[in-house]
Amino acid sequence: MERSATRRWRPAIVFALLLLVTSLVPLPQNGAGTVPALLSVSLDKWAHAAGYGAFTVLLASGRRAQRARSVAALVALAVAYGAGIEGLQALTASRSASGADMLANGVGAVLAGVAWRWSRRSNRD
Repeated sequence: MERSATRRWRPAIVFALLLLVTSLVPLPQNGAGTVPALLSVSLDKWAHAAGYGAFTVLLASGRRAQRARSVAALVALAVAYGAGIEGLQALTASRSASGADMLANGVGAVLAGVAWRWSRRSNRD
């Protein structure tokens, strides 16, 4: 991989590692109680959606994705990465896998992919 390509991918790689570490670090035992909600959705789910949305944008930026097929593949990659992390959480003592978290990851990735694609189409006009 040439040097400029490595620089383009670096933010996505660093963010992927950040997602991995923050998803696997043990949660405090005393817990903060219930997580507040925004529009009847737990802030935790908003954070998942935002995180995987940001990850999708970083992947699309690194790839310089223009075509819908490329963006869709990157959305699928982000969703698969999130599912993999949920699987790893199932193997830890202090975390657990969550279908709701995977759904939030997917929603964030898809919405970001759509926004990315729309912004690329708008830039051509």
